[in-house]
Amino acid sequence: MQPLPPSTHPMSAEQRERANGAMPMSPAGPQFTDESMAAGHVSLALRLAQRVFASLLETGVRHTTFRFAQLRSGARRTLSALSADDRVRLVRWLALLGASGGDGAREFVETRLLRVDALLAAAVVALLATSSERPAARGAVAA
Repeated sequence: MQPLPPSTHPMSAEQRERANGAMPMSPAGPQFTDESMAAGHVSLALRLAQRVFASLLETGVRHTTFRFAQLRSGARRTLSALSADDRVRLVRWLALLGASGGDGAREFVETRLLRVDALLAAAVVALLATSSERPAARGAVAA
């Protein structure tokens, strides 16, 4: 399809320049910088992975073998779709879940994650181990 000549084009000259990138849309420039977008940005793949792993790690639910296989398959699929940055964020989130639930939750998270992905489980366990050492390193006194 041929573009219309400038004289018969329905857009004004100013609109054509904006569309071609010759003029900025706002005199102040873009509203968000790359750093501010990265700080508050959570990708859709990470949010989907968090939903899948949350359903996999529910403590009050005892899944049948078939249902757990379905959840494990979905977790593996979403894990493979994550970028390296999102994978690190997921490991931190899983470690936070394990740390907030107490010692029983840590073991539960370890066994469930080990059945999904061994490298992911090892990363979460390592992060849990370093996070439990941090209060002792700060000089906290145990009661």
